Amino acid sequence: MSKGFQLALTADQLLAKAREITGIDIIDTDVVEPLTVMVNSINEESNLHAAGAVAMQQRLLRLLCNRLRMQRDFAAHPEIAEQVIRAPIVICGMSRTGSTKLQKLLANSGDFNWLPYWQSHNPALISGQRDESPQWRINDADAWVKWFDEASPETKYGHAQETHEPEEESYMLEQSLRTACFIGWSEIPGYLQWLFSHDISAQFRYLKQLLQYLQWQGLQSPDKRWVLKCPLYFGLELLLRAVFPDVSFVMTHRHPKHIMPSSVRLLECFHMPFTEPKVDAMALVGGLSAQLTGHLQVRASVPDIRFLDVRFEQVVGDVPAVMQKVYDYCGIALRPESLQRVVAWNDANPMNKKGVHKYSLADYGFSESMIEKMFADYIKLLGTL
Repeated sequence: MSKGFQLALTADQLLAKAREITGIDIIDTDVVEPLTVMVNSINEESNLHAAGAVAMQQRLLRLLCNRLRMQRDFAAHPEIAEQVIRAPIVICGMSRTGSTKLQKLLANSGDFNWLPYWQSHNPALISGQRDESPQWRINDADAWVKWFDEASPETKYGHAQETHEPEEESYMLEQSLRTACFIGWSEIPGYLQWLFSHDISAQFRYLKQLLQYLQWQGLQSPDKRWVLKCPLYFGLELLLRAVFPDVSFVMTHRHPKHIMPSSVRLLECFHMPFTEPKVDAMALVGGLSAQLTGHLQVRASVPDIRFLDVRFEQVVGDVPAVMQKVYDYCGIALRPESLQRVVAWNDANPMNKKGVHKYSLADYGFSESMIEKMFADYIKLLGTL
């Protein structure tokens, strides 16, 4: 039985509307099945409130419009696929482990490509002309950020979204319509069941195309390495390496007794603009536990895969040492001016600058003993770092 409000448009109607908005008469056959499953899952399982149904439909339309514009430009300029994505640095730590801060530290060094939120929100050219002004795309992202902040003001305590600041590429992975990143907006168990019975590496192949597209637009440098980050990468390292063979993995770590309640609370905040913030905490923790088991199996069974392990306490406690550690691991010389920029950013952005992200184990029926049992193998790894 359907719950809450439904999207006003069906999957077919969304695809037609995207063609109308963009003026691009491309039939995007690749997205029909995942979009149909997604729409059905949202309508039947997400329990959207009225404003959330409108916003979710707008979100899907934006993704579909970006897809069409990108397909138009790849067809007109096949040389886009020749862009080289050189040795990306992938931060694959779980949510709430300091991964966002590490990403922003590296971004502020000036040595790497990184995604400002607006490019993640609207990666595609509107006109198809490389010399077009990006202002419309920036304004659209800015409007969305302001709306989201008003709809869920506590989100920024855990993960602030700002138009021109570094952001994770999960928003671009969504454009593939084949990613678990959609759990950030509502409950969609039916879609997830479909997703994990299909090739989830498709999202990474699509991501590579998007990075090539941004370089071709002149928005990023082909001479710099990318810093990438998404809290759902751990356990999927082999799929990422198949797409980016020269990848360097940096894994951020924190005790699960802090990670789990903080993650659930932040997910509640992200759901708030779309649906009632009632996250299935045990299902989320169970999924993270299974994914973490996959990560540990990769470590144990693939001897040629390397990780740089960085603890949360190091990221928030000794920025120069962490920067030196990452640069050494990636084979890059850390220049004094790069470190100076990083330290300046860190000094200007102390922890809890925007407010305190409050949570506790008890809020979600967790206990320390439960967490220690579920994550025993990972906690054992922590003890060796």
